[in-house]
Amino acid sequence: MLSSVALVTLTILPLNIIRAQDQSLFKVTIIAPGNANMLRRQWGQMFADSLKQLGINATVVFLGWVDVYERVFTPTLDMVGKTYDEGGFDIQLVGWTPGLIPEPRQNYYGADPAFLAPTGQNYYLWNNTQSNLLLDTFITSTSATEQNQTLQEWQSLFYNELPCSQILYTTLPAVVTPELGGPALSPTAGGDGWLYFNVQPNPEMLTGKTSVVYASTGEIDSLIPPLSNSWYDTIIIATIFNGLAQIEPDLSDLSIPALLTDWTPSENGFRWTWTCRSGVKWHDGADFSADDVVFSLWALMNHETGSQFVGYYRSVYGDNVKFTFENGSSATLGTGTRVGNITAMNATTIEVWLPELAAGKPHGCFDPYFLTFANNIIPKHIFEKIDPLEWMDSPFNIGEGEIVVPGTPGTVASETYNGPVGTGPYKWVDFDPVEQLVHLQKFNDYWNRTALETSGLFGVTDYYIRFIHDKTPALAALKNEEVDMLDPNYWSPYTQADVPIVDPSWGRVLLQEGTGRQEAGYNNRHPLFGTGVNTPLGQSDPTRAAEAARYIRTAFDYAIPRQLVIDDLLNGFGQPGATPILPTQPFYNTSIAPRPYDLSKAREYLEKAGYTRAPTSLEALEELIQTIESWDLATGIENSLTSKLQTAYRLLDTEKQKASLQQLASFTKKVEALRRKKLTDEQADQLMSETQRIIDLIEG
Repeated sequence: MLSSVALVTLTILPLNIIRAQDQSLFKVTIIAPGNANMLRRQWGQMFADSLKQLGINATVVFLGWVDVYERVFTPTLDMVGKTYDEGGFDIQLVGWTPGLIPEPRQNYYGADPAFLAPTGQNYYLWNNTQSNLLLDTFITSTSATEQNQTLQEWQSLFYNELPCSQILYTTLPAVVTPELGGPALSPTAGGDGWLYFNVQPNPEMLTGKTSVVYASTGEIDSLIPPLSNSWYDTIIIATIFNGLAQIEPDLSDLSIPALLTDWTPSENGFRWTWTCRSGVKWHDGADFSADDVVFSLWALMNHETGSQFVGYYRSVYGDNVKFTFENGSSATLGTGTRVGNITAMNATTIEVWLPELAAGKPHGCFDPYFLTFANNIIPKHIFEKIDPLEWMDSPFNIGEGEIVVPGTPGTVASETYNGPVGTGPYKWVDFDPVEQLVHLQKFNDYWNRTALETSGLFGVTDYYIRFIHDKTPALAALKNEEVDMLDPNYWSPYTQADVPIVDPSWGRVLLQEGTGRQEAGYNNRHPLFGTGVNTPLGQSDPTRAAEAARYIRTAFDYAIPRQLVIDDLLNGFGQPGATPILPTQPFYNTSIAPRPYDLSKAREYLEKAGYTRAPTSLEALEELIQTIESWDLATGIENSLTSKLQTAYRLLDTEKQKASLQQLASFTKKVEALRRKKLTDEQADQLMSETQRIIDLIEG
């Protein structure tokens, strides 16, 4: 339920919509996608209402994802960059799950057209030369210091250029039974168990129970790692498969050996030598070898497998890559000019030759980007015998049915499988589609078993994932000891953000910060706030068109009521956002603060772009009310101030100017009475100054 403050805001603001539209500066349409994301729709309307107060004819439209993709993310080439009225978009509201390590190049690189919509994730169509150079430096560097310095500078550039506005960083609760503990739930900067609930669950690191049930809101999509890009799959396959490296649960080290024991680049970074761990077994008893890694990379870069990662992996390894196995056989993917080689030199050694990526250098961020998070190593001895076009519908991917994989004549017999096969700590048992229950079991031949058990870990012998779609029955299941862990997505900001009511006797709430970010993305080819060519400043001086567009985007940024959204719609679950890199991630620039909600500042920037429209007295009153609401005053103090302004607004709107002026005089007396008690001198001075401006507007 919205608080009284939010209700006042939503009921007062529309009163002068006609006035704003009659003398609007320009028109803009904000897209709020999806049919279930009601809170995003509401903060979109709050943003639009703020823009209306600035004299902008702002409208929010609610579109389904099919329409959003056609207009924004994957438009036809002739529609790329078009405005909303032309069939494209102006402003897009969308959320992202950022993960642990930032890689802004995916969203914001513009030098390569493949990164732009419709083929890439840069739907903003932002192509900034300085940004591209910084991102090239970041992605080709092998120095953590240089990477940090580069991304610090890049965030400052992003903050000033604003291809999109970050609205907020979300905070969500996970809930677990109080019996559970262990390194898996270690404290981190983002909250206890952040790795478990946001990147990759590690039940082998849990203590307190031998059988654990994890409740999830989703369902199985794809269980073959290269085919999956879903968190609801990750909670299953991260326990079945291993990556080349792994992460400490407390996030103290992001790259510790797993299937690789060593990875060493040459001096110029073009050649890497990887050493595979010996003695690793697949769940069916076969030996893991370098061939499995080479084959997995082939699968990741092959369109025929249905891989979700072809473009990104090819940008690293090349668009003409030769994969060579230990027996000398090989396969090549692509016919491009960026030639790469991935070769199994023997059972435990892999040599990787990389092509140039940018500025005469190869990709440099292997550690941890393509090691720790590549939980994608699949068994060659199984998948080489199955047509890649059949992977999608096989039991390895859907977890249902059985499949017979032919053996090798004279050496390996045929074998029947009913689900995925990995090298991880837990092996597949079955999936009950009626009960919506996945059963995994401790793999006793796991390569790290001895070390874990010596440390008092790996005590969970049976691990289950139960799909319960709604929050209420999931909480009831936890209370009734039917499940042990609740996924944070039960409290998605798209539906309802609140603190679950949990008795400490049966549940423990673990707040997870940085679980996502919400943004307003701008069409950077829009003639007003993209290129600026149609702005008054841009038309009078075309050399300043881009400058004018930046001024408008900055005005937009000041018009986003971030704290009000967090307090009134998300019950305090979140932080105001400033850059795409979150406070919980490495490289976050702590010197950058989100712009405050300030319509006076927004108006200043619009004036710099050539838009000079004085606010009406009603608009100035609305602005002052929202300024007070943004200060996080005590409820009683806030209401005592805003109630007087709301009364003045109603009187003024019914053309009772004298009575409205009397109410404003009473308001100023209240402000002086609260000065240095409940209001700082700075706050009181601002209120007195703004009130005088409103009085002048009324009397003038």
